[in-house]
Amino acid sequence: MRIRYAAILIAVAVIIGIGTVSPAFAAFTITMETDSDVYDHSSVITVTGQVNPTDPNGSDVTIIVERMDPVGLVQIDQISVNSDGSFSTTINTINAKMKYDTTYLIKAQYVDVMTTVAVELTNAAETYNDVRTAEAGTSEAGTGISPAFESLIGQLEYELTCSPISPSFYPIADESTLEVHIEGTNDGVLEISLHEEIIKPLSDGTFVVFVDGQQVDFGQDGNMLTIPCKAGDKIIAIVGSWAIPEFGTIAMIVLAVAIVSIIIVSTKTKLGLVSRY
Repeated sequence: MRIRYAAILIAVAVIIGIGTVSPAFAAFTITMETDSDVYDHSSVITVTGQVNPTDPNGSDVTIIVERMDPVGLVQIDQISVNSDGSFSTTINTINAKMKYDTTYLIKAQYVDVMTTVAVELTNAAETYNDVRTAEAGTSEAGTGISPAFESLIGQLEYELTCSPISPSFYPIADESTLEVHIEGTNDGVLEISLHEEIIKPLSDGTFVVFVDGQQVDFGQDGNMLTIPCKAGDKIIAIVGSWAIPEFGTIAMIVLAVAIVSIIIVSTKTKLGLVSRY
């Protein structure tokens, strides 16, 4: 009889244990919607969503906006999740990267799950051609590479097996992106060890990678990324939470500080001379 009771108690304990799932092993779900399906180029897109359950580690929702034609990354942001699992954000269509009448994909990623909503932008003021030039030491978003960045590039450890030509590196500070320009000639990978002095990861310690405007899966072990590449690939964009500013930005800050310092010193000198006489 005691053995029978013991067996029953064990069975009940097993059932309870199966029915109780630790948040650490729970399957996450995410849903998202926008307040409309079609917008013009002077609108604000309102995005709302829900995750379940909430991650006990406090993970953010990563919002990625991609343009379909011409293909390209528009923006990437991280949004905090409320205690009830809800999240919301807005996207302003008055954006140089949203100037085309085309489909835009809004992706929301939470821990290991992702959902996508497609919206259309119409009535562009004018038609543009997608022009991107990559001159030595410049990128689309800036005018030059800082000496500090050039020094750090020399310390980057990387191996490129999809091209015999050495890559070029371009920081885009206002997009928190490090672009790697390559001339892909065959299937291979880019293995690169990143420094936080150049680009920092997102709040969850990861990066997002695009190859010629298309988001790709890649391997990450700490600060080492293994990114697939192939013949014809041109631009690998590594997106984080911060990228080293370019020379133009740094120069303007330094110049402004220097001018203010000179004005302050000059004012004090004049006041000293006046007080003497």
